Amino acid sequence: MINQVALVGGTHGNELTGIYLLHKYRQYPKLIGNNNFELELFLANEKALKANKRYLDRDLNRSFKLTDLSDDSLFGHENELAKDINQKLGPKGGSRTDMIIDLHTSTAPMGINLVLTKTDTFHLMLADFVQQRMDNVSITLEKMPDHHFLMSVAPQHVLVEIGATAQGQLRQDVFDKTEETVQLIFKFLNLYNNHQLPQPSESIDIYQYFDVMFLPTDLNGDIAGMVHHGVQDRDFSLLKNGEPIFTLFNGDEVIYDGEDCYISFINEAAYYDDKKAFAMSRKKTFHIG
Repeated sequence: MINQVALVGGTHGNELTGIYLLHKYRQYPKLIGNNNFELELFLANEKALKANKRYLDRDLNRSFKLTDLSDDSLFGHENELAKDINQKLGPKGGSRTDMIIDLHTSTAPMGINLVLTKTDTFHLMLADFVQQRMDNVSITLEKMPDHHFLMSVAPQHVLVEIGATAQGQLRQDVFDKTEETVQLIFKFLNLYNNHQLPQPSESIDIYQYFDVMFLPTDLNGDIAGMVHHGVQDRDFSLLKNGEPIFTLFNGDEVIYDGEDCYISFINEAAYYDDKKAFAMSRKKTFHIG
């Protein structure tokens, strides 16, 4: 039974879609609908929102490892905020919140991306339920023993990532898709609680991350080129060995030398601080149930 659900926006302060969906639901609560669970609308990083920045000191969505939450030597706004959120929504490992839905956007044309950290029956059925009812839904998996995502505070969770939209911008198409996705998740939870879920698909394809490609740099560590035009905007397409992936400022091309894989978050603006060019994943089929 899912009793307590938190809908979280503003984990990144310049991703406005989730923030303003919370604002809309606070202004017009009837639009949330009638649910058989308690819903909390939770704005995560208000100071970053006011500064129109992704974060102030540290990415909040990388701050929820149990080791970090218990480390009193970590200072800075997001480290302190993570501990506060953990107390309000958690604590992690014994959370009062059963389910967290964390809302994000991307500058890459990701379509509708549901991010999972678990592949148990509940999470696979949730992803399948949404995918069967909306177009252009991709499921990604990022597993680790002690996860750093905010949503990992709750035992059940999903991250909704929709793009493309610019940082600090509201786009109606992205906003509408986000709200539609959220409403479908609510519907799933209501049906789950009532033991009325329809028969799921036999299996579901999920992109499982295994590596990241970084932008080319010179001897000083400065960016020395850009994502190749043949790769740009190809999120969740297959990158093959031998394809050009970067164009250097001197005109040379960098050729991909590695296993064929699926790429996403291509040229994501938020990842320039780490000089990341795109994420790499393998597509795997998971049987449901």
